[in-house]
Amino acid sequence: MTTDDIRFPTLGNAIAGRLTTGAVKGLLALIIVWICPWFLSVNSSFSKLAVALLMSYMVAEVASATIERPIVVKEFRANPGGPAYVLLPFTASALITFVATFALTRAFDATILITVIVVAINAAEIIWLRSWKPGPSPEEEQAKFNEFKRMTGEHFADDVAEIKRQASEKSREQFYRTNSGKGKKDSNDGGFE
Repeated sequence: MTTDDIRFPTLGNAIAGRLTTGAVKGLLALIIVWICPWFLSVNSSFSKLAVALLMSYMVAEVASATIERPIVVKEFRANPGGPAYVLLPFTASALITFVATFALTRAFDATILITVIVVAINAAEIIWLRSWKPGPSPEEEQAKFNEFKRMTGEHFADDVAEIKRQASEKSREQFYRTNSGKGKKDSNDGGFE
């Protein structure tokens, strides 16, 4: 495949995807932050912590997508893997979370709590997705897509043939119903008497 044939998500799509996963991670982090004061003393209100989480996740996910983009384009893979692809966004997210939380709460214990929660959730995501391993190349993705198309065509071939047969019968019946009297000539049609 040439580089012109490779279809990468745009930066906007990458940011939208990151914000979507950030929303899921943020919700999980919010639940953990809501539970933590039952066990830990935090010198900040829940609403400030929630706003700090929201702000830090939004900024960190946009920054992560922006940091990943040159690596994705350089490697010609949607998921190139490698230490830079994993560690740069991870570190940026931790730093952004720390700074944003401290700027909003001015409480060091709340800052540490939020940062640890965000780092733990992001680390779990990296481990779960195995982001350090390179994903499929564009050629491999195209081969999988072509195989899927072929298998789908084989699987539904009988159904498609049946639908075409039924549509043909219905078209034929509709044609004969609407044209039933027009095809026959009257005995007086011909102009000769």
